[in-house]
Amino acid sequence: MEKGSNQMMKFSVIIVCMIALAFPLALTGCCSRVELRRTKAELEITKSQRDSLQARLRNIEQSYEQVGETADESDQFQQQVNQFMKIRDALQQREGELAQLRQAALAEAQTAKTLMDTLAAELQAETEKVKELQNQLQQTQKAVTELQNKLK
Repeated sequence: MEKGSNQMMKFSVIIVCMIALAFPLALTGCCSRVELRRTKAELEITKSQRDSLQARLRNIEQSYEQVGETADESDQFQQQVNQFMKIRDALQQREGELAQLRQAALAEAQTAKTLMDTLAAELQAETEKVKELQNQLQQTQKAVTELQNKLK
């Protein structure tokens, strides 16, 4: 009865260790993936806005060519161009920030993967130790049983 209890206790310890190691890793991986998806979505929105503004700028340039040049229109057009250039610069800066965020998220995901691999290797080593101890225990129990049978 005690032998089964010891094996059950060892099994319980192994399961608890596996859960304790896997839970934080799973949470870290989920956060990184969510952040990466969010960053990609923001990047796509920013690119779409940039493309929309570029198309609008082309339309304004075409309209200006069709209407002809006057001093007031030229000033107004130049102001619009300047505004669009500021917007373009801001979008390019935002795109650069998003690219940096993406790289940071990828680096964090790689770090988490490395940690998971390390912990998996440690868990494998501990599992091997437990197997070895179980084998030793079985051999000891077998030797005790043989001694008990000889003593009878």
